[in-house]
Amino acid sequence: MASGGRVGITDVAKRAGVSVTTVSHVLSSRRPVAEATRQKVLRVIEELDYRPNEVARSMRVQRTSTVGLVVPNISHPFYTAAARGLEDALRPEGYHCIVTSTDADRDVERDAVRQLLSRVDGFVISGADKRTEDIQPILDAKLPLVMLGADIPGPGFDVVTNADFESGSLAAQHMLERGHRRIAFITAEDDFAAGARRVEGYRSALDKAGLSTEASLVIRAAASLEGGAKALANLRKLAEPPDAVICVSDVMAIGAMYAAREAGLRIPEDVAVMGFDDTEAAALVAPPLTTMATASRDHGRKAGELILRRIQDGTADVEPQRVVFPAKLIQRESTLGRWRGLLRVLPGRERRLLARLG
Repeated sequence: MASGGRVGITDVAKRAGVSVTTVSHVLSSRRPVAEATRQKVLRVIEELDYRPNEVARSMRVQRTSTVGLVVPNISHPFYTAAARGLEDALRPEGYHCIVTSTDADRDVERDAVRQLLSRVDGFVISGADKRTEDIQPILDAKLPLVMLGADIPGPGFDVVTNADFESGSLAAQHMLERGHRRIAFITAEDDFAAGARRVEGYRSALDKAGLSTEASLVIRAAASLEGGAKALANLRKLAEPPDAVICVSDVMAIGAMYAAREAGLRIPEDVAVMGFDDTEAAALVAPPLTTMATASRDHGRKAGELILRRIQDGTADVEPQRVVFPAKLIQRESTLGRWRGLLRVLPGRERRLLARLG
């Protein structure tokens, strides 16, 4: 039930077994609804004593059936898939999205938001390093808002994010289970809050295993193929190079794999590599990349469901939701190999026998 105990349009839709949009059409009479469905909705409205928010209803008259999606980099696989998921949710309800890519530049983002304020019914803002001041113009305009990938829950908007700390910890645990002890982490050089939480999880797992987290093993680089390649090359210059590398994205991990092969290293025998996001490319590279899945399309789809709920029900009537997608490890050959992933954790005699077999 909506905040303050007041019945909202979402409650009516749930009880009637229809979409929020259908209830809205019954209320406005602006689009045809099957008579049987209309009567069922009207009965539920009467049963629940639902009274529409008149302020919200007056705002609906000016709707554009458009949602603004603001992302740091639409060419990044995570944001591309998230945009597809958002469209999956919006299109069946007659909504579309306008996408703006900001290159993670806060000034560009502010300008984009200002230009879209009068053109959209709500916003989905993506990027894990958001601050309250970044979204204040949207809150001031009382427009529906969903934060995608950010973890700054607050009144008036919803959050869809990852269990980033747990993901970083699970990634490190996987490498430890493979017998690795010199485990590096390549993260993005920009202000990437999700990346920071993943590094914290990685450090926590190493601490629990009794291993020190050397500063030299955590390295920042551009969030690109080239950035991942350069970071791996720099790690190889250490007096004691890592035997395993975790990258904050699949893109950077694939770049690191390229640099490893250029250096004559075998993956995973000489250095194991894993990434984050589980993009399509992760399963196609050789060897296939172990990665932490982030279900980016599901993120976008959930954000779409939440923004539609806020648009239809009125922002003031909706309890804030924080949806966290759990950590999920996708194991492939870049850390396991066929037989070779077992070599580091077997006793000496069995390890030598298995090496001869494989």
